[in-house]
Amino acid sequence: MILTDEARYQLDALGDPNSGVGKQVRKTLGLLETNMRHPSLQTHPFHSKTGPNGEKVFEAYAQQHTPGARRVFFYYGPDGMEGGKRIPRLTIVSILKHP
Repeated sequence: MILTDEARYQLDALGDPNSGVGKQVRKTLGLLETNMRHPSLQTHPFHSKTGPNGEKVFEAYAQQHTPGARRVFFYYGPDGMEGGKRIPRLTIVSILKHP
């Protein structure tokens, strides 16, 4: 998983990684790495944004039923290489409050 500078800044700004919103967002990032189809993520395409090379951007829920709930925006790629094998990766674009 790769975090853009913007996403890393937004993640750090959430504060304590072991409580509150920081913990919820980090749990979401963990699920994206291990089980992208987890029902609580409610992952779906986000049509208003594209990646730097036209990649389709997706939205995942970090919180639900909360005013200003956090959303994680990501796209697939760029893939890495390890030992001659292609390693698929996600790029986290941003972590924002839902309007």
